[in-house]
Amino acid sequence: MPIEETGSASDFRVTFAQLDPSALISPKEFACLLGITPGAFYQRNMQGEFPRPAMSRNRCVRWRAADVREWLNGLNTVAKRRGRHRRSVDQ
Repeated sequence: MPIEETGSASDFRVTFAQLDPSALISPKEFACLLGITPGAFYQRNMQGEFPRPAMSRNRCVRWRAADVREWLNGLNTVAKRRGRHRRSVDQ
């Protein structure tokens, strides 16, 4: 189920909620679901932050909707902060 270029991220989130557990999603759809750019998605994927794809052949990579849902449910609610540490305002 491809993403429409004119649609917003929330449109795919609604679609994702209705997908069959065995449905396959693309990296672009996965990035849209997370609210990040495809470039950021590929960088984080290379660092091993996402579940292993169900299908990876040549240039075609796909994840099962059930695997993505399980991975999303297992995320910590407090994300690790990226970047350098900042000094507090009180100092």
